[in-house]
Amino acid sequence: MQDFLLRDDLFDTVIFDLDNTLVDFINAKRQACNAVIESLGCGDSADLFSYFLRMRHGFEDYGNIFDYLSDIGVNGSASYLRSCTIYEDVKLQTIQPYEGVEETLSALRSDGLRLGVVTDADSDHAEKRLKKANLSKFFEVVITPDMSGRRKPNPDSFLMALDSLRTDPFHTICVGDSIRRDIEPAKRLGMCTIHAAYGDWHPEETKESSVRTLRIHHPEDLIRLVLGKKD
Repeated sequence: MQDFLLRDDLFDTVIFDLDNTLVDFINAKRQACNAVIESLGCGDSADLFSYFLRMRHGFEDYGNIFDYLSDIGVNGSASYLRSCTIYEDVKLQTIQPYEGVEETLSALRSDGLRLGVVTDADSDHAEKRLKKANLSKFFEVVITPDMSGRRKPNPDSFLMALDSLRTDPFHTICVGDSIRRDIEPAKRLGMCTIHAAYGDWHPEETKESSVRTLRIHHPEDLIRLVLGKKD
């Protein structure tokens, strides 16, 4: 499979997921939950984080904070609004790209590949995270659900990215941490897929999947896999 990837002019585009593929988003969310609990002076940050996992309101919805505060007996709009502000500020402040991501993107761009992002973050959040991580400059397009109208694993965001980049699935590589939301839909469209195992925080989902894909354990592995070893 590696020799296949190294064929000249086979791929002209790489589409990346954002959270937990380019930036360590889960760590930023955990740090934000810690800051909220520290501000409140009560509660448990792991419990607060677990509320975001219920998917009752969505992974980024402040309704999760409202529910948690209500359940631990913290009432009042002032506490809620302060907690939301702290959560959002700390989450953005602690967003960092994974080590080697910037070098990898620079190498891919220098080799002539076109780069895009397909994310389930909304446009405002995606823009802020890419800017904070100093990665915006590498990408020609950033496709979000408020642009395509659907969230992954629906293929609409991928199709919009392909159209915006004026390419087709057979000349495109997709890199993402989620087997279900990134790898499976991209593979169904005909893209070459690479699982960013270093950011995968759903190991049970990955273990249960039968999909075959290439896999990297560090962002810089992508340079060798896609470009080959350079003299």
